[in-house]
Amino acid sequence: MMRATDAWPAVRELREWVLTITGVGPASRVLDVGSGPGTFSRLATGRGARTVDVDFSAAMLDEVRRVRPGAPVVRAAIGQLPFRPFRAPTLVRVERVLQWADEPGAALRELWRIVPQGGWLAVTDTDWGHFTVEHDDHALSARIAAAAGSWVRQPRLATELPARIWHLGAAGVEHRTDVVVIDQWDPDDPAQHAGPPGLPLRSIAPDRPDDVDALAAAARAGRFRATLDLVTVVGRR
Repeated sequence: MMRATDAWPAVRELREWVLTITGVGPASRVLDVGSGPGTFSRLATGRGARTVDVDFSAAMLDEVRRVRPGAPVVRAAIGQLPFRPFRAPTLVRVERVLQWADEPGAALRELWRIVPQGGWLAVTDTDWGHFTVEHDDHALSARIAAAAGSWVRQPRLATELPARIWHLGAAGVEHRTDVVVIDQWDPDDPAQHAGPPGLPLRSIAPDRPDDVDALAAAARAGRFRATLDLVTVVGRR
């Protein structure tokens, strides 16, 4: 799923915005927490930065090493990062991880702990409260949207991020919202049985198989469209 979402234009744009607004360059160090396969770090190294990929999944870190042999990786959970505050100009970043956290406030404080003076924290998450999927049966659309709202532990956390990061003591807090539009789905492709790339509808709404089947039928007729918002916030210590 992560490779599919890496390809979303909105994701590519927000990542470039983070790199630009935080001034990542040859003197920078980037710590990507919940890095997945290391896509963001590859962008950062392209600007000359030194990077460390952090993930709890050994498989994801193996993928980082496969693509970038010798790349620095650390296996750790977001709530217990084995780092002291950095000294070099550093960007600490997390994307679409806090929505799964039991205690997102504690996770944010842990991320902020290791940001050095003059460094940046960047957080991106999904606002599932604005998730929509179009269908002629509006009640069906509402049921799928409601299921999405209960799929993650923190479905509306994204809307709170600007205030939460400001309350950490961050300066220069800026944010943006990017809309992801998903209108391509081939439900007859075995790789897309669960849903369109990056949107596993059968996992999101496991108790609504008939509704997902109806959406699949609409997709076969070229009438599938879903949207979701990604909120990104940056702040400087």
